[in-house]
Amino acid sequence: MIESILSSSKKKNSKKNVIVFGAHPDDFEVGCAGTILKYLKDINLKIFVMSDRYEDGKMRNLKEKDKSLKILGLDKVPCKVFDIPTRIFHDHKSRIRNILYNIATKSDVDVVFTPPIHDIHQDHIVLADEVIRLFREKTIFGYEVIRSGYDFMPNMHVKLPLDLVNLKIKAAQSYKSQWSTTKSGGYYFSKEVMKGLMRARGAAFGVEYAEAFEVYHLKL
Repeated sequence: MIESILSSSKKKNSKKNVIVFGAHPDDFEVGCAGTILKYLKDINLKIFVMSDRYEDGKMRNLKEKDKSLKILGLDKVPCKVFDIPTRIFHDHKSRIRNILYNIATKSDVDVVFTPPIHDIHQDHIVLADEVIRLFREKTIFGYEVIRSGYDFMPNMHVKLPLDLVNLKIKAAQSYKSQWSTTKSGGYYFSKEVMKGLMRARGAAFGVEYAEAFEVYHLKL
């Protein structure tokens, strides 16, 4: 299914316009970096991240984001980071809505990737809710965030080759600060956990490795 959405086009040699939204700088890599890289030659990609700081106002280490994108070969891709404080997106719903409205009305977009709506992280829920509302006429996929996606119910899988599995893991491990600033110790960035999840999702689909998604809207 995703091949027909991302790889085909009515116009010869034209590419699909894809937007990836992340609540935080590390969401994209954990959730859908493998799929994006798999179809990168067929798409025009933009990345938008809502938060560059913690709720106390302390800035995140955005050099980690730059390193991760460079590892993925996406350092030349347009990537905008906004200044919504982490963990309190619910206090900034109006501003997030305005940001997304401006993107939706000024961008020619075909496919959108968002954090999952079925999630216990308050920021992911707020962002996904607004993305689904404002981009409801587009194809929308919700990607998996392992630590908080307790109610994640995938209905689409994307097969990944081992080289993209390893590249995704290497990029995600750029976020060294997450190992020390989270109560969990950032276990979900470990090679074993990330590879294990992709192996489990692949097993459900009958392949070795895969990323999983919830399909919120599908426009064919």
